[in-house]
Amino acid sequence: MIVTGPHLRQAREALGWSHSDMARALRLAGDRSQGEKRVREMEAGKRMISGPVTVAVESFLHGFLPVGFQPEDPPPPEPAPAPKRNS
Repeated sequence: MIVTGPHLRQAREALGWSHSDMARALRLAGDRSQGEKRVREMEAGKRMISGPVTVAVESFLHGFLPVGFQPEDPPPPEPAPAPKRNS
């Protein structure tokens, strides 16, 4: 359950998202910098993490994303496994 700033940060990092991506996914009001600031404040414990934010972030972790949402900086693709050598 996402109840502390470190939980929120871990969730955001597990998703491979920036603060801006998380703010956009949560549909935080205001311009981009305001939303990003709110996410940073929640992660730092300066702003309460509301119940709806908790539910939304947990749903993101289970693969549910807002309609039309695409992270701006998608994580790099996983490297292909190295070919097996015959010994």
